[in-house]
Amino acid sequence: MAKIPKFLLSRLAQMLPVLFLASVIVFAITNLLPGDPTYALLGETASEAEREAARIRFGLNDPLPVQYFRWLTTILGGDLGRSLYRNQYVLDMLIGRIPVTLQLCLMSIALAIAIGVPAGVVAAKWRGSAADVVVSVLSMASVAMPFFWAGILLIIVFSLHLGWLPSSGYVPFTTDPLRNLQLMILPTITIGTSFAGLIMRQVRGAMLEVLSFDFIRTARAKGASEMRVVFRHGLRNALIPVITVVGLQTGALLGGAVVVESVFSLPGLGSMMVESIFSRDYPAIQGAVLFSVCCVLLVSVIVDVLYAVVDPRIEY
Repeated sequence: MAKIPKFLLSRLAQMLPVLFLASVIVFAITNLLPGDPTYALLGETASEAEREAARIRFGLNDPLPVQYFRWLTTILGGDLGRSLYRNQYVLDMLIGRIPVTLQLCLMSIALAIAIGVPAGVVAAKWRGSAADVVVSVLSMASVAMPFFWAGILLIIVFSLHLGWLPSSGYVPFTTDPLRNLQLMILPTITIGTSFAGLIMRQVRGAMLEVLSFDFIRTARAKGASEMRVVFRHGLRNALIPVITVVGLQTGALLGGAVVVESVFSLPGLGSMMVESIFSRDYPAIQGAVLFSVCCVLLVSVIVDVLYAVVDPRIEY
């Protein structure tokens, strides 16, 4: 634990070349998108002379290496550029969208852990029972179900037929906490249940392995209660794989947010990516994707630190 600050500095230094490579890939893929961004910028009725003037103004005619290093220079200066379509700074757009996606991701992870960990423990503790079969079937079904299909199904059942929850929209938590939570329930269930299935399977497998270890039999022989054996000794040692799964699924979580935010009309980072792609807004696409890469890298660092917190035997 004492070496964690040094480890953090080392990991942050390792992130720099990864970010550089990611910026090159993001820039290259963005510029391979078909279409002319001036159509989104000026509309369909603009003349070719007006389009050419816009290309010159925004440097779209410059060689790609020149455009890339100009973009990289602005990033290093803390500026992600200006949106071609919305005429806003990309950083300001991200700041306005991040809270929505962050809330969705955190609520989804919390729901996934709240469902997945207890269900996985129950399945492992009573292996081969009806509870184990139910957990296994539910975990496979939740993982196999596409986000967009699950979201539409939830809207049909809970919004259109039952009328219990709103189908779409967003209100900031600071404006109306109750309305905010009502609007976030269905999106959270859509993502959270899918990741709960992954956690169920991982916890079940890890617990089955841990419960067969000698120290578990020793704890039982010493008279420890079964709850203490399972949760204090068993689950604590089985958490490492769970943390790994949650960390590795960060990218998938952000990818799921893209779909879910579009289905439920949430003004988050995912919907911003979709809108920017359709409008060929290069700076907005590049800024949003690069920010997502940073999030994935930071989560990987946090996961490594959590290893040492959960298991003191791990040292850096």
